This record gives sequence, structure tokens and C-alpha cells, in this order.
Amino acid sequence: MNDFLYVVAAPFKQHAAKSISIKDFEFALSFGLKWMSPENASKMRDRALSLHLLEINENGLFPTFDIEKVEIPRGFRPSEKIFHERPLIEQIMAMIAACSGMDNRNVAALISRKQEKLGDLVDIEVAALLIAKEIGCDISRIYPKVLDEMFPNME
Repeated sequence: MNDFLYVVAAPFKQHAAKSISIKDFEFALSFGLKWMSPENASKMRDRALSLHLLEINENGLFPTFDIEKVEIPRGFRPSEKIFHERPLIEQIMAMIAACSGMDNRNVAALISRKQEKLGDLVDIEVAALLIAKEIGCDISRIYPKVLDEMFPNME
């Protein structure tokens, strides 16, 4: 699980709701949790929507993943790099899209189906790597980043 997923899940966990308004999502990140400015909260929302981690309808925002399975570590606070570096899943998806010619929506759907097929036993990044491998994309340069994120304290 990565910091970005924690950030996306936190407002829903804070409100104990399956959907919340855009305003409540941004307010939770900026004023409720005091993790970021309102401008950065909007950027996080937009990034989550583009990655299809969030969807929007007339009732507001809702996550496309099971927030109950996301355990935010006690005392968690996102690092500054979350605002500057693309999330790892976004990097993998871009590599798959470039290699396959698919758009991000189709790539996200493939990854989501793969993760579901595996019983949600693997992180989304691992499911994305499996899709990339199946398609024949050379993703070897991203392996060190995935290992570092999956096992941050290993040396």
C-alpha cells in the first residue's frame, strides 16, 4: 500500500462513509487532517480521479477500492514527495499504455480485473506488473521502485 492510497482513503474513513462530496473530501485532507493545502487537496482528488481510484456521480465522490482493506498506519502523515512524484501505480500504468497503445481507462480496467481475479491478495502495483508482463512490456526499470515501496525497510 502506498501513501497515495492512504491519502485517498482517509477522508472516507474519517467520515465513515462510502461516498462524500468533493468539498468534504478536500476539507478532510486540508483542514480535518491538516495534511495539505486546499490546492493540494484538489490536486490529490484530480489525480485519484484520473487513476480511477475515485469516481464521481450525483452523490459525490466514491472510492473504486475497498476502503475497509486500507489500514492507515497510526500517526501517518504523507511525505512531501507525494505532491511532486507521480504515484508508482501511475508510472506503471503509463508504461503499459505506452507499450500497448491502450488508454489509461482500459489499462486501469485490466489491472482491476487482474487484482480481483487474484482475490485482492496482491497490491495494485503487483497486479499492474503482472498485466505489463502478460502484454510483453519491458518494465524491468520499475522493479527497484516497486520493491522499495512494497518492502521499504529491506536493505
